[in-house]
Amino acid sequence: MKKWFAYTAVFFSSYVVFLVASMPLALVINNIELPRFVEIGGVSGSIWQGEIAQVTANNNQIQQIKTQLSFWSLLTLSPQVSASFGNPVSAGPEGKFNMTVSSKELLLQDVELYVSANDIAKQLPLPIPVTAQGNVELTFSELSLNIAGKPTCQQAKGQVTWLRSGVIALDNTIKLGSIKADLYCEKDDLLAKISPENNLGLSFVARLSLASQKATGQGFLKPGAKFPAELRSALSFIGRADQQGRYLLRF
Repeated sequence: MKKWFAYTAVFFSSYVVFLVASMPLALVINNIELPRFVEIGGVSGSIWQGEIAQVTANNNQIQQIKTQLSFWSLLTLSPQVSASFGNPVSAGPEGKFNMTVSSKELLLQDVELYVSANDIAKQLPLPIPVTAQGNVELTFSELSLNIAGKPTCQQAKGQVTWLRSGVIALDNTIKLGSIKADLYCEKDDLLAKISPENNLGLSFVARLSLASQKATGQGFLKPGAKFPAELRSALSFIGRADQQGRYLLRF
């Protein structure tokens, strides 16, 4: 009788392991309640190694997402997933990240994201029609979010760099020089602070509230000796300069 129970236990355990190991990724995703603005298509593979052909969120597309789940991370009840997406020859963003999830924390590490600057410019309330050139690179060595209740930003260390920055505005191609911003957490929000060492004389801080999913920003544009001459005629669209020669920027 004991042998029978032992054989049954081994068989049942092996069967459960087989089911988990071969569980399709599509089955898991189909049982997740996604926001209405998010659509997922072309899911294949297992939960251990899967692939998603496309994710669409608010008309923004991410293609060729590949995921890998660490088996050993399940033993600590903190699943760890490595993911990569996009490629240099297809439209949309390209990047990779490592994600660890627990009951209270979502931790992103070694994040790299590359996206067309013009894809971002299309979504900004700009005072004049602008076509942005180059790519934006976002990196995080660490981004820790508290997910017990409404999400809040706990710890962040990252940077945003606009590579080969330039715009086409008022029929002119204008090079903007180096534009960088540091990323960090403050009062539960994620902040991006632009380094003032740029040709535009731009100082700006953008704040993203994860709890309300709202973004705000404020700063100044103070044209100096390196300010592109082609843009001076467009300053009137921004407003009037204050006594220090600064133009207020806000959204």
